[in-house]
Amino acid sequence: MYKAIIFDMDGVILDTEKVFLKCWNEAGKEFGLNITNKELSQMRGGTIPVIKSVFEKIFGTEIDFYEVRARREELKEKIFKENGIPVKEGIEDFFKYLKNRGIKMSLATSTTSDLATRYLNELDFYKYFDAFVCGDMIENGKPAPDIYIEACKRLGVYGKDALVLEDSKNGIISAHRANCDVLMVVDIDESFDETEDKIVGKIRNYDEAIKYLESL
Repeated sequence: MYKAIIFDMDGVILDTEKVFLKCWNEAGKEFGLNITNKELSQMRGGTIPVIKSVFEKIFGTEIDFYEVRARREELKEKIFKENGIPVKEGIEDFFKYLKNRGIKMSLATSTTSDLATRYLNELDFYKYFDAFVCGDMIENGKPAPDIYIEACKRLGVYGKDALVLEDSKNGIISAHRANCDVLMVVDIDESFDETEDKIVGKIRNYDEAIKYLESL
């Protein structure tokens, strides 16, 4: 059994990636861009500087990335205000399962600390975590390993003793580079050619996560 579980947030704890896809697409159209999942799969999981770099490689620099992202944020916040923050089915039961077994937990999200803290507090999930590492707390964002190295450090475990739950290509590569095992949470993307050899398995729900842990 692992000593720690490290969670990405969007697409793993929060069921938000479909919301982001819709909002990026709508914001893109307002600026004359066709932003689809093909493009977002390359950006997903990255910090803002990483996303900006990929965005500009795809769409160029004539349109201001920050303006498009700001519009995406407006659309996202409107959806959250109207419908609440969507969460992955069974996630809180999984948190309780881990707590009951004394397994440490950390967040490792590219989202900024103010937003991540806000979301977790609104959902009353903050109390489950032993450590937090957010995108504005590390120098190099995913796919660099910094965020998972820092999460392990804060939990007091080696990478080999931690299991990471990730849904994005950038996140999987980041965790693998930090010497952690990675369990892919299937969300919008079913698989990535670049990461099939970097994961220990895939789950579609948290009952499957429990089954995986109990099979060890």
